[in-house]
Order: sequence, then structure tokens, then C-alpha cells
Amino acid sequence: MKTRNPFRLRFFWLLLGALAVVVLAPYGWGPVYSFPEPRVFSGDHFFNPYGAPPGAWQRANFHAHGRAWYGITNGRQSDHEVVTRYRELGYSVPGVSDYQHIAAQHGVQAFPVYEHGYNIGKHHQLAIGARAVDWFDFPLWQSTSHQQFVIDRVKRKTDLVALAHPGARGSYSTEELQQLTGYDLIEVVNGPFVADDAWDAALSTAHAVWGVADDDTHDLTDPHRTAVGWNMIDAASGSTSDIVAALKAGRSYAVSRTGALDAAHVTTLSGVRVTDGRVTVTCAGAPATFSFIGQNGAIRRTVKDVTRASYTFAPGDTYIRTVIESPQTVLYLNPVIRYDGVSIPSPPATVDAAGTWLLRASSTLAAAALVITLARRRRPVLQTAARPILADIKRNTA
Repeated sequence: MKTRNPFRLRFFWLLLGALAVVVLAPYGWGPVYSFPEPRVFSGDHFFNPYGAPPGAWQRANFHAHGRAWYGITNGRQSDHEVVTRYRELGYSVPGVSDYQHIAAQHGVQAFPVYEHGYNIGKHHQLAIGARAVDWFDFPLWQSTSHQQFVIDRVKRKTDLVALAHPGARGSYSTEELQQLTGYDLIEVVNGPFVADDAWDAALSTAHAVWGVADDDTHDLTDPHRTAVGWNMIDAASGSTSDIVAALKAGRSYAVSRTGALDAAHVTTLSGVRVTDGRVTVTCAGAPATFSFIGQNGAIRRTVKDVTRASYTFAPGDTYIRTVIESPQTVLYLNPVIRYDGVSIPSPPATVDAAGTWLLRASSTLAAAALVITLARRRRPVLQTAARPILADIKRNTA
């Protein structure tokens, strides 16, 4: 009869235990957060991110993957080839956003960015202006508190945090976007997919976040993922400091291509002026359809076949963003926002200390109980030979 190898069995249980610790330990450490109450933009003044006359426009992509991690992440071309191709297409700011890897710090002439996240729910973030990689993540499920903890950690090592592909596989629900804080940008366009409804969910609860558009390409030969989404940024140069400053101020707009590959300049933004609550948007190039969108994504006004259109804030309008549909592109402008004339409030989520330590204590006790249970189950039972209670006793009879 074949017997089990006790060494192999012990090694298997040790490996399984180590894997469980690596995967589950973050859940015992992640804090519990209290989130600010929902609110809306308010005030008698209007913040216009395009208030200054535009200068030089830089074309940028922050989400593209090269070959990394021995091909596990499915990038087909090298990081250098990705940069070369985007420069050929007229981009002054090519970004290579390999997972957990900043290509710009490894000899690649790219904008410093990486995609953070190695979880099954695709809760990913783009670290724009990244200085270092943060390796912490929750690999399985993620609560809103888990997501907030990751955003806060990534933010410590980068200039800006963008939530990537918010519509993919339910990565960020409407409720989560309305509670989370600390993110600066949201990926309105991800390749051929548009998620401006997710953007409106955030804006409608007074999250002053700006929109970005990216390819998220893994293969430069894929026409559906190369030069289909990009950003036009009003910055003096393509340097990290200039691009970050412009993005932080909202001096940019996102573009989705619906026509030819060389359609970048068919219709471009000329300016946005706000006077006494009246928003006037002007574009150059082919006439287009202008849609003014407000609270909860409601279309407030549409004007067709023009290069200039206006909309006046109604008393119930908290923000107005403009979408310009040209013959071959769609432009998503950052919103004009109501505020008090001083600053746009942005209260952060805060750690609930009592809830956090209660979670950590209960997690520690549960882990200890599991270890003790497993140890008892694996403890060998010593068996002794059976001893007869009565021997063959010769009894004396009367």
C-alpha cells in the first residue's frame, strides 16, 4: 500500500499557508474610512478651467503598455517602440504605463507614469508624474475603504491619480465614485469605450475631477486601440512639471477619435469664456454639434453645425461641461463649476480609528484561531498497542 510522503505534505501545507498570508494579510491591515456627506457644487461664482488665454497645446497619451514582466501583461512591442510610434503620430507627451513599472526610470524617453493594480476586479489607477511604485494592493475583493486606502498610498508617490477604465468589469461603481476622495482625474475615454456617465456621477456629488482620454493599447497594430483617445493639454512644454500643472488646473480636454487616423486637428478647441454665468465655447475647424451637460448628466442645450455656442447657467445648474461632436472626433471639455469665489471645497475621507482597530483585532483573532485549528488537525496521533484486560485466568472452583 502506497503511503503519503510526510515531507511533501508538510511542504504543501506550508506553501498554502504562506500564499494565504500574502493574499489575505492586506485585508487585516487596511483601515476603515469615514466618507464625507454627499453635496453639490454651489456658489455665486463660476470656476472656468480655461479662463486664461490658451498657449501651446500638447498632445498626450498616458495609458499604453509595452512588453513587460516577461510578456505576462500582454504588451506586444517594447517600451521604446511604443514611444517611437506615438511620436510619429504627433504626440509630444507619450506615456508608457506598464503595470507596477515606471518605464521612464529605466532609460525610456517617456512621461513618468505607471498603472497600479494587480487585483481581479480591475480597480486600477494611473499614477501620473510617478516618482516611485507602490506595491500594496487588495488582490481579491475591494470595499470602498480598500479602494480609498490604495488611492491614498499611490498618491503619496505620484503627482496625480487617475481612475483607469471606470466602466470596465464594474471596477468603480457610481456609489464608489461618489464617495471616494483624493483622485484628481478620471478616464472618460479608454480606447473605444466612453464612460462620461461615471464622470457625471462624480461631478454631481461635488468631486472636482477632470477628464482624460487614453488608448490603453497593448498592441500598436490594433487600430481600435492606437490613437483613438488622447488629451490636448494647454502647457508651455511637454515637461513633467508643465503637464502636471496644467492637468491639475483643468487646462486640458479629452478627445475620442471616430474617424480617420489623422483626424487630430479636424476640430480643436479655441477657448471657453464665462461672463455673468454665460458659457461661450469656440472651436476651430469643421463645424460641430455642441452639447451642454449638467447635474446628473442631463443635457441642458444642444446646438448643431456651428463653431461657437453658448449656454447660461440656470439657478439649479451646479456645473456645465461641453461635448463637441465633430465629423471625426468628439471633444470632452472639463466643466465650468459653481463655487464661492475662493476655492472649490474638497473634504477628504478620514480613517475611522475605532472601526479600523476593531477590524484589525478581529482579523488577528480569526487568523490565530485558524492557525490553531490547522495545527491541531495536522498533529499526529500516537497509537499504542492494545493491552488485554483479562488474560486466560484459571479460576479455582469450590
